[in-house]
Amino acid sequence: MNSIKKTTLKNDVGQRIRESILNNELKPGERIIETKIAKQLGVSQSPVREAIRELELMGLIENKPYLGSYVKKLTQKDIVNAYKLRACLEKLASSDAAERITEEQLSEINELITKMKSAADANNVKKFVELDIDFHRMIINISDNSLLEKMWDMVNLSQWTFISTKISKRSLPDLADRHMEIFKALKKRDGEETAKCMERHIEEMLDEVIAKMDFEEK
Repeated sequence: MNSIKKTTLKNDVGQRIRESILNNELKPGERIIETKIAKQLGVSQSPVREAIRELELMGLIENKPYLGSYVKKLTQKDIVNAYKLRACLEKLASSDAAERITEEQLSEINELITKMKSAADANNVKKFVELDIDFHRMIINISDNSLLEKMWDMVNLSQWTFISTKISKRSLPDLADRHMEIFKALKKRDGEETAKCMERHIEEMLDEVIAKMDFEEK
C-alpha cells in the first residue's frame, strides 16, 4: 500500500484497506495491525481504527477478543447474506421513492447518471463508485424512512458498491447504463416496477461477485 496524505478521511483509509483485501495483499486470516497500516498510509491510528470498525460491520474484518482484528475468511454465504439484506432494504426504498419522488429529484438522479457515464468514459473508478453510492443513497433518502436509512448506513451497504464495481467483469459504461432502468421506472412513479428493477440490479451484481470470488467453502 502506498502512502496517502494526512488530510485523507477515514473513508479513503477504508478504501485502501478494502483494496488490499480484494487484491489479496492482506490475506484471509492475516492480522490487521493498526500501527503498521497507519505508518504505510502516513496517517494517525485514529482513522485506521475507525475504518477497521466499519469494515468489521461489513464483515470483511473480524475482531477476536484479546487477539485483535483479522481479515475474515469470507464464505459464499457471507456474500449472499450481505446482498440479500441490501436487496430487501433497497427494494423497499425504491418502491416508496417512486411514489414520493419529485421532478426536481428526478432531474438530480438523471444528472448523477450522466456524471457516472462521464466518469466511466474516463475510466475514473473512484469517482464512478462515489457517484454510484450517491445514486443509491439518494433513493434511500427519497423513500423518507429514517429507520431504513439508519439500517442501510449501519451495515455499510454502500461500501459493497465498491466491491461490486471492483469485481464486476462488465465495463464501467455498462455498469452506468444499468441504472437507467431504475431511473425510467422511477420516472413512471411505478413502485412495483422500480422495486423489481432494483432487485434485478443487485441480484446481477451478486451473481458476478459469486462467480469471480474464491471462497473457502461453497
